[in-house]
Formats: sequence, structure tokens, C-alpha cells
Amino acid sequence: MPRNRLVLLGASNLSRAFPIVVNTALSSFERPISILSAMGNGRSYGKESRFIEKKYLGIFFSGIWDEIKNDFQTPTTAFLTDIGNDLAYEVSVETILGWVETCLDRLDSVSAKVVLSDLPMNVLRDVSESRYRLFRSVFYPHCRLRWAEILTRAEQLSERLHSLANSRNIPIFIGRTEWHRFDPIHPRKAFLHQQWQELFALAGVQSNEHAVDESPRLLTWYLRCLRPESWSQFSIARRAQQPNGRLHDGTTIALY
Repeated sequence: MPRNRLVLLGASNLSRAFPIVVNTALSSFERPISILSAMGNGRSYGKESRFIEKKYLGIFFSGIWDEIKNDFQTPTTAFLTDIGNDLAYEVSVETILGWVETCLDRLDSVSAKVVLSDLPMNVLRDVSESRYRLFRSVFYPHCRLRWAEILTRAEQLSERLHSLANSRNIPIFIGRTEWHRFDPIHPRKAFLHQQWQELFALAGVQSNEHAVDESPRLLTWYLRCLRPESWSQFSIARRAQQPNGRLHDGTTIALY
């Protein structure tokens, strides 16, 4: 039986940092850990989304929730990240907040400790229209919103997230401006370890790097080979039984 459970929700930022997050968890929690993640590049919280050749269900509708509700006893820590991703899908602020609140309600039903991640507003405010168009054409070619409208919605979403965090007494993580350069969404890789140490600290969890006995490179390779419960690639539906990963200490990793 797992001693702790970690729930991770997000899109490209979480996917990029996933090996670092797992490594931080291994150095932070008593093991074995049950790690459950719903993530993926371009992942939406509430609608089907596609990034290049891969298509995923929205996090809101993924199988992660059935797995979570089946265990009310294991101490659970959850991180909700990449919440602003749906703005590029032209989803309204109200709808995004509804998805987030329902996720919080589901996590509250298992008494999870939760941390929300804010949008990088200090970085986004400095983005020019031309820079936005470049990123939009590459990552969200179907989005037709102008930068002024996206920025206004981002401001509103950030403000509402802070109100939501305050009303539910949930910590909210705010990234640092110096972690970014040209890319306003993804922190540089050199700062991902620091970012997730701060996120875990907000959840009241302190890491101990000397407690990790996994080879970081081997662990990274192994995690990158894992497959989610369901996804579509080149219009072909694919499935993988979960948990898809297991470490030598009994820690399991399930992707949805």
C-alpha cells in the first residue's frame, strides 16, 4: 500500500518538468508513493485537445478521478498547474474557473492538500503583439483572439484564481520573472528544480536530495517511456494499462 499519493494536473510545463517532479517527490515523501498525473502538451482542463499528432481528453474527463475516489485514506498532495492554457482555446474565464473548482471539489473529497499555480502575469504583460502571434501560429494556430484580448482574460483569470485560493485557504504559486527569457510560458530548464522545490514547500513538504537513490538520468529515460491510459496518435486510438510505471521501492506511476 502507498504511504503517500501525489496528484499532478497540467499541460506542457508539467510534462517538461515531470522527471524533476517525480525526483522531488521521491526525496520529499515517505515511500512508496502513488503518483497520478493527467498532463500533456497543449492539454486542456475541460475539452479534447490536440498538439501536433497527439490528442487527449480534457483533464476534467480523464480516468484519474475514478482512481482518486477509490482511495480515501492515503494522504494526498495535489498540484494544479498550466491553468491558463485553455485561454488559447478561446475558453471563457468563467468556464475555466468552473473546471478548476470542480477539480478542487473532487480533491477536497479525499482531503487532499492542494497548491494552485498562477499565470506568469509579470512575464505576459511584457509580451508584444508580434511575439504573441509567433507563438500562436506555432502552438495554437486555430486561436483567433488578439493579444490584447488574451491578456485581459489572463488578468481576469489570475485575479479569480487568487480569490478562489483565498476563499478556500489554498496556497497559490507565483513564478519569478527571471526564470523566463523569450518564452513567456515555460520557465528555463535551469530553474525547473527550484520552481518545484518552491511548489512542494507551499504544500508543506520539504525535499531531502540525499534521500533519492534513483539515477536521475535513468529515471528520466524511464519516465519518458511511460504511456497514458488513453490518447490518440495520428488518429489511431491507443490505450495503456495503469499504473504504467513502477519503481524498485514500490512507487507506482499512473498517467491519464
